[in-house]
Amino acid sequence: MSRKDLDRTIAFQRPKLASGEPSETQSCLIVLKGAEIGRDFRLRGSGLVIGRSPEVDIRLPDDQASREHARLDRTVDVQGPGPTYVLTDLESTNRTFVNSQPVDRVVLQDGDKIQIGDSVLKYVVLDQIEANFHAEIRNRITYDQLTGLLTKESLYLAFQMELERCLRYGLPISVLMMDLDFFKSVNDGHGHLMGSHVLAEVGRLIRETIRETDVSGRYGGEEFISYLTETDAVGARLAAERIRTAIGTHPFTHDAVTIGVKISIGIATAPEHGTELEALVKAADIALYRAKETGRNKVCLAGESD
Repeated sequence: MSRKDLDRTIAFQRPKLASGEPSETQSCLIVLKGAEIGRDFRLRGSGLVIGRSPEVDIRLPDDQASREHARLDRTVDVQGPGPTYVLTDLESTNRTFVNSQPVDRVVLQDGDKIQIGDSVLKYVVLDQIEANFHAEIRNRITYDQLTGLLTKESLYLAFQMELERCLRYGLPISVLMMDLDFFKSVNDGHGHLMGSHVLAEVGRLIRETIRETDVSGRYGGEEFISYLTETDAVGARLAAERIRTAIGTHPFTHDAVTIGVKISIGIATAPEHGTELEALVKAADIALYRAKETGRNKVCLAGESD
């Protein structure tokens, strides 16, 4: 057999990609500018309200957006391959802009840029491959791959926006600093695979325990952070105790080995414990270490006497 025959490219029959089929497309809004840059909102159904209120369908943590700023209604484009969306301004304070022009109502076209407050979103119609690509890119940029929580940098960005909004309207906001107790002994006694399993499960438990409007991230190592919007110290303590109980009562099982894990939590609330992000995090961190020093597996509030 000649070298030419050995180097010959082998051809395989591959299934045709259905990227152009209407049934495979997905309408999305991708955040180009704003606190959640890179996030994509998959549009499903009709009557979707965009705004800063926790009750809307597409929430933008943007102080310049109205609580109910605009609405998306699904329709069928008779000249197009499938459904599209009509964007309607809901008499917002700062107007809705599409491609830099103020609008009251407009049929969106693929690639249109929507400005709501200080946020810019791009309307796109993606096939499944493109949709999966955008989801993967966002996950790699903003989420910690092990725990599924936001990275510290992404959480700080969103936290800053929400802190400014709450302070402007005289609303409370709280931050939780959390650290697993004796986590080193988990790695030393059961190996790093068990340690990774514990961190992943803790991330899941935190996500499932807090409200949808609250945001959590991995601060680093075995430390976690959450901010609780429109929540005072009383509400934050209740939330922290729910997290502590959920983790403390959960059996962490890996390779037929089950262990228990505990967590200590410190709380700080604005404006009582500060009005700057770094000051609040520091106050919560000090409270966390007081929880560590006074027995662990407990919740402490900033400025609270033991």
